[in-house]
Amino acid sequence: MIILGINDTHDASACLVKDGELLIALSEERPQRIKSMGGFPHHAIRKCFQETGISPRDLAHVAIASERLVPNNIHNVAASFSIEDYMRWEEEYYYPIIYEGRTVRLSDVFPDYEPRGDLAYPVKKIPFITTNEITDNEMDAIREMRLRSTAEILGIESSKISFHRHHRCHALYGYYANPNKAKQMLVVTADSGGDGAYSSIFSVNNGNFNRLLETRNNLIGKIYSSTTLLMGMRPNEHEYKVMGLAPYASDYHKTGPREVYLHALKVQGLDFVRNPEMKDLFFYFRDRLKAYRFDGIAGGLQDFVEIRICEWFYNIAQETGTRDFVFCGGVANNVKANKRLSELDFVDSIYIPPGPGDESLSIGAAFCCIYDQVGPAQALQMIKPVETAYLGPNVEAADHEHFKNHPFIRENYDRREYDPSTVAGWIAKGEVVALCHGRMEFGPRALGHRSLVADPSNPDSVRKINDLIKKRDFWMPFTPSILEDCYDEYVTNPKRIDSSFMTVTFDTTDKGREHLKAAIHPYDHTVRPQIVYRKTCPIYYELIDAFRKQTGIGAVLNTSLNIHGKPIVMSPMDMLREILINGEIPVKCLLVGNSFYVKRNAVN
Repeated sequence: MIILGINDTHDASACLVKDGELLIALSEERPQRIKSMGGFPHHAIRKCFQETGISPRDLAHVAIASERLVPNNIHNVAASFSIEDYMRWEEEYYYPIIYEGRTVRLSDVFPDYEPRGDLAYPVKKIPFITTNEITDNEMDAIREMRLRSTAEILGIESSKISFHRHHRCHALYGYYANPNKAKQMLVVTADSGGDGAYSSIFSVNNGNFNRLLETRNNLIGKIYSSTTLLMGMRPNEHEYKVMGLAPYASDYHKTGPREVYLHALKVQGLDFVRNPEMKDLFFYFRDRLKAYRFDGIAGGLQDFVEIRICEWFYNIAQETGTRDFVFCGGVANNVKANKRLSELDFVDSIYIPPGPGDESLSIGAAFCCIYDQVGPAQALQMIKPVETAYLGPNVEAADHEHFKNHPFIRENYDRREYDPSTVAGWIAKGEVVALCHGRMEFGPRALGHRSLVADPSNPDSVRKINDLIKKRDFWMPFTPSILEDCYDEYVTNPKRIDSSFMTVTFDTTDKGREHLKAAIHPYDHTVRPQIVYRKTCPIYYELIDAFRKQTGIGAVLNTSLNIHGKPIVMSPMDMLREILINGEIPVKCLLVGNSFYVKRNAVN
């Protein structure tokens, strides 16, 4: 049974699952080189087929996430709108509708809108509208278009194609990805919306899913995105910047904003209830937060999220008597809230999978298809857990050959065979090394295959990467990749919460604060670690192990291999074009495939 999973909203993606095993998963942004790229993921699908040797005629089913698709997502707004566009959307579209009772069309506000990227769907035939404007007939027509276009693009019968509910896709992905399943588990999802809902709760008993709740009232994700825009950052992309800023806020500066947020949304049983004065989110909070400082707003927002999430999970545990959780959906990207959840007395375990946002809906759709085809008992035996995030394309020999022979590389770099001790020596001397080898990571986190790495004990590493390479905001923390046998020396994690995918933060030990000072949050000393296993990432493990032998430190600072505003690189040629040439970034050391490149005349 070979299934193609598809997510065709924002953060579009594709995957191939064969007899329950996830063979490959790829976000459309990586081959298209446009962050958060949406729409039908035809480039990702083509790459999935190319990497696996599977063709459309081999497919038993095609599973598409989300039964209803908002038209503006088909038009790729998330990847195309600037911050100014989002502000204009709020001020010239939503404000007149909500507060003045006027009828406004999105196409009148943006008459010259052109989506970015190579879109496969016939977008010129699809009205540029939102859910405010769409009729039931138009929504049905869009679903039929998705069905017909998918069948035509793949050359298959439409009878093989099925649609699956958005939050159910989140839930089944999170549950089946988890290698450690208790007999009775709770799967909780929360995000900024899909199929008319913002969250769901499933009770799972030996693989049997029972939906306890699906609701439109959990506005935590929407509130976070609206605040991100209020602070002058891109919604659906820069929420992590707000989260990174939050620990710097003093109690004095964040108390007022926190009360504003807590007054807006409360937990009521398994659901939420909003303040009836809150007609919208953007203008409601803009008016009530205008007297507060930016750091206090970030800190108050983060406190609100952690307080309400913990109350919600407490009520869920009390209602069901279950102590083992899976958390998925965009809100599960809030690693600080995940930390608070992991520390609660009534939580025995909590699992957050790699890429818990909409990029993994394609995998969830494939798992839903299996569940519906074979039933819960067989699906539990059939679907393999996701033990590694190295699910993307490999560094191909041909691409490496183009890279190696490119005039820029030949003129500026000397090539030698990879030796982990040599590379570790450059890191120990203070250099930043770019890694592009093996299979690319799936999800938003680089895990040592498409990474920039440096000495985690050296604060100069932060300055180098921020100022010269990443153009990052100064307050944003970096993260460490830690050898499995050094993990307990650096990280406090008594419940053994999975740390494979950088989805949870933890407190650090005294030794961790010493050895990882450049790779932890500089204010609260928390850490969002990747535990590195020899079994799942042997090349990365041996590099860090070589660094440990030279320095006594069993970790490296790790950040994603990309420039600001671009996706993580997929291939060596992406790195060449975006980082080495166009970015004019002075990276002296490159590990590409099994070759190590050093900038000519560089001194170690």
